Amino acid sequence: MFSSIVQASARQREILEVVLRNGWDYMRRLLTGGKADAPSLPPPAVLLNILIELGPVYIKLGQLLSTRPDLLPSAYIDALTSLQAQVPPVAWSEVEILIRQQLRGSFEDTFAQFEQVPVAAGSIAQTHKATLADGRSVAVKVQRPGIAAVVEQDIGLIQWLAELVSLTDWGEAEDLVALADEFGNALRSELDFVTEANYTDQLRRNLSQSSWYDPKQVVVPEIVWDLTTPKLLVMEWLDGVPVLTADFTTRGDAKTQQQAVATLLTRVFFQQICIDGFFTPTPTRVICFTSQTIASPS
Repeated sequence: MFSSIVQASARQREILEVVLRNGWDYMRRLLTGGKADAPSLPPPAVLLNILIELGPVYIKLGQLLSTRPDLLPSAYIDALTSLQAQVPPVAWSEVEILIRQQLRGSFEDTFAQFEQVPVAAGSIAQTHKATLADGRSVAVKVQRPGIAAVVEQDIGLIQWLAELVSLTDWGEAEDLVALADEFGNALRSELDFVTEANYTDQLRRNLSQSSWYDPKQVVVPEIVWDLTTPKLLVMEWLDGVPVLTADFTTRGDAKTQQQAVATLLTRVFFQQICIDGFFTPTPTRVICFTSQTIASPS
């Protein structure tokens, strides 16, 4: 098996080099055809380093695994959760080229201002804040250049590794092949930003009418359709803070405000799943609560 890997793609050799360099003995034995009956994970910090070194697709895999406490011990869940903030951004010189290729008009005529440093970077894309020529503030989500080819190659390798691990008792019990297939399908769906934009628009329409909450309390950003392409998603910019880090003490009793937001959020999800039957798997699930949200829970 080792010889076939050495003769295979440069990406396969790169994965082997990263695994060997970080001292993951179980994967070393697996990849070189040795006996590896019982899976043995490296320490959480080592696994984290391996995923970061392997790049965006494996970081995405780590993010998925961070939501699976049924598969991994809590120490690994804690370590992998930090991957949400550890995706390095693509250099502006590369991003600018892709943006210019996707725009129908010139970059200069489209944007009055564009922040070159991204406000967020993910495994598939990164987001920049910009101002359109007409004065609207927008969030510009730009797909990582060349990521589609990397995704296809790495999905194939992840499925191959899942098949190898599935030969062990642990791998067969956890059905890692099905998990790898699910991961691959979800990742592919994220590569088409037009689909994501359509989902966002559908969510915006659905949540604009409800008898379960005041629709004025919930805002989903508008899509700027004339600038959106499969690799470029432009939407209304909304200022806000993550609900888990929000300071509720500025508006009186913090517990009351937290209960109000929790009640609203529960009703919004109920509306999506139980009434509309629509819960998008794509990343754009941006829901902002307006200042009118702060009220006594009912």
